[in-house]
Amino acid sequence: MFGKLVKHEFRATARIIPFVYLVTVFLALVHLLTVRLNLGILANLSFVLVIIMCFAQVAVTVILIVWRYYKSLYSNEGYLTHTLPVTPSKHLWSKLLVGAVWYLTAMLLSFGTVAVVISADIQMKDIITYDRLVLLLGIQHNQMIFWVVVASMLVIGVVQTLAEAYFAITLGSVSKLHKLGIGGPVLIFFAEYVGLQIINSLAMFLIPIGLEMGTKGDEMSFRLVNRNMLSVFIEAIKTSSSNSSGIIGIGTFIMLPIVIAALLIITSRVLNRNTSLR
Repeated sequence: MFGKLVKHEFRATARIIPFVYLVTVFLALVHLLTVRLNLGILANLSFVLVIIMCFAQVAVTVILIVWRYYKSLYSNEGYLTHTLPVTPSKHLWSKLLVGAVWYLTAMLLSFGTVAVVISADIQMKDIITYDRLVLLLGIQHNQMIFWVVVASMLVIGVVQTLAEAYFAITLGSVSKLHKLGIGGPVLIFFAEYVGLQIINSLAMFLIPIGLEMGTKGDEMSFRLVNRNMLSVFIEAIKTSSSNSSGIIGIGTFIMLPIVIAALLIITSRVLNRNTSLR
C-alpha cells in the first residue's frame, strides 16, 4: 500500500511541478540561442533571468510540496485521504519521499542549468572554471571527499526543510489551534525556527568538535580537532588576539540528524493520535 501512496503522490504533484522545470529549461535554451547569435544585451538579460528562475524554481517547488501536504491532509481533501486503509504516518513518509525527490531534482536542475549557461558564455567561462574553483576552495587533493560531503549535506538539508515544514503544519493543525486557521502552522513554524536556531547555535559553540583550517602553500588543509568554538573565543579574548587557529564548530552537523529524526517522530505520532480536521 505504501508503494501505491508514493505512486499516487507522484501523479498528483507531477501535474504542476515539472512545468516549473520546463520554464527553467526554456529560459536556458533562449539564453544559449542569444549567446550563439551574439545578441549582447539580450544575452545578458536572458542570463539574469535564468539565474533568477533557478532560485525561483527551488522556492516554488518547496511551496508546492508543502501546500500539497497541507491540502491533502488538513483541508477538505483530508476527509478522503484519511479514509484510506493505511496508518496516517504512512502518508507522512510517502509525502516526505516524493517531496525530497522533487526538491533534489529542482536543486540539481538549477545547479546543472547554471553550469551550462556559464560554460556557454565565453566571458564567464574565462572567469569561472572547474580548475579555478578547485584552487579557490583549496581541495586539489580532497575533491572526492569534498563532493561527497556536499552531496550528503544537500540531502540532509532537503530532508530537514521538509521535516520542519511538515512538523509545523501537523502540530499547528491540532484541534486546539483550529481557531487560528492557517495561522496555527505559521505560529508553530516561527516558534520552531527560533528554537532550532538556538539549538544549532549551542551545538556549534558547545560540542567539542571543530574543523581547523590552515594553508599549505596554495592549498588549504582541514583537520578535525577536539575543541569547540566557545573555548576558542575565550582563548582569543584572554590573549587579545583574533581566532588565528581558524577553528569552526561543526557540532551543528552532528545535531542535524538528531533534530530531523525528532521532528519526524513527533510529526508521525501527532498524525497517528491527534489528527483532527476542521
